[in-house]
This record gives sequence, structure tokens and C-alpha cells, in this order.
Amino acid sequence: MDTKAIFITGGAGGMGLATGQRFAEAGWRVGLFDLDAAALAAAKATIGSEAVMTGVLDVTDPGAFSEAVKLFSAWSGDRMDILFNNAGIAPGGLLEEMSDATIRAVIEVNVFGVINGIRAALPVLKRTDNALCISTSSSVATFGHAMRSVYTASKFAVKGLTEALSLELEQYDIRTADVLPGCIDTPMLRTETAKGSGRPFELSMLDRLPKTGAYRLMPASAIAEAVWAAYHNSDPIHFYVPEEVGDTDRVKATDIQAARSEIKDFLFRGR
Repeated sequence: MDTKAIFITGGAGGMGLATGQRFAEAGWRVGLFDLDAAALAAAKATIGSEAVMTGVLDVTDPGAFSEAVKLFSAWSGDRMDILFNNAGIAPGGLLEEMSDATIRAVIEVNVFGVINGIRAALPVLKRTDNALCISTSSSVATFGHAMRSVYTASKFAVKGLTEALSLELEQYDIRTADVLPGCIDTPMLRTETAKGSGRPFELSMLDRLPKTGAYRLMPASAIAEAVWAAYHNSDPIHFYVPEEVGDTDRVKATDIQAARSEIKDFLFRGR
């Protein structure tokens, strides 16, 4: 089977669904995997293509991930042109006030979920020419955000893992990249932003999000385009969305205090 195929975790909504739509429209076979069976059914109906499969998957379970990859491989003709490790959670709060269970959940989903996916998918990726392993990191992996310390740690881990595997996996002709979103208009962002302000998202986002720059609100389709670009451009490892997110990395390399001040200005704007 010559049709290219992409495996997407966190595929039932937001960035995962937008990416599935983008690739399905381009004629790819799309596997959407998520914990929410009802949302997966709705996502498949939204894309409206016969070239879409869905599967319930807990990314923290290595055995379940391996089984999902087997099912996908049988369906895709034993190929996986892209593994998109996108599933993630983003609870916030002061580190001293977060429960042990919440902290462990963030690391299990955001870090071990990515590791589990790569390890499970490697045999199929190795058998696929020019395969790409791409994961969702975050703008917080350029400079950590207050009230998001554990989430920040998890996304720095994804960024570091991506860089290490870009060296380790090239021997198998597997490319490695990550996407680092700023503020993307997804159900998760809407919930977290509204929760933080105690006001409906449509009002609270006006208080907290700038109209220009790295933290302007971007559509989920921008992530889909970044994944598409990553597959067709082998040079970058980090894909910043929007591109201004990467400015913090560049500033930090020469002036850590300037980068710190930039993030503080964004986080505490209007407080």
C-alpha cells in the first residue's frame, strides 16, 4: 500500500483533530487515538473520510500503545510515515499546592506517554522510508511559566528527548522533530484560561492574551500546518507556532534575564 499514513494521539479534538483533517484532505490515511471514545466517533464524523481509523488509547499504558500500533499497522499496510505524539494534559497551580497525583499524571501523560509511543512505534517507523517522529512540546519549553512548573518540566523533557533522538534515530532514516505551540485555540486552552480568571473564556482571553506576538491566539490549524511542514522540511528540529515563540529561545541564549522579564510581562499582564 503506497498511501502515506499518520498516527495521532490526542486525536479526538483540538490540535490532533485539526492535524487529522489536514492530512486526510491531502489523501493520507489517518489514525486518531484518544481516551474519549465518544469524541473519537465525533472526530471521525467531522473528517468524513473512509481513510480514517480510530482507537481508544491510554498513552501511559505501554502494552495498550503497542496494541494500538499493531492495529494501525495492519490497517495502514505496515507503514507509519508520521507518529504524532500529541496527547497531553496541562493542569496548573503553585508547585507547593499541587497534589502528588496531579504531578504524577502530568509526567505520566506528557513524558512517559511520548516515550511509550516512540518505543511502540519504532519497528513500524523503521520499516517506513523517510518516517517522521514528531511530538508536541510547548512554548513553556523556551522559558518556564509560573503556575505551570510541572507542565513546564514535562515539555522541556519532550524538547530534550526530541533533540537526543534526532541523533539516535537518524541511523534508521527516522527524522525527529517537535512543535512548540504558544496559545492555540483548543478546548483545553479555553478551559484552563477561563478557570484561571474565573470568567468565561471569551472575556478572560481579552484580559490575558495579546493581539500580536508570540502569545497571540492561533487556530488549531496552525499546528496542523506545522506538522505538515515538518514532514516536508527535514532541516528544522523545533517548529514554533507562531514563529515568534522561538524568539525567547534566541534571547535566552545571550540574555537569560531579558527572556525571564519577557515571560513575566506576559504572565502577569494586567495583574
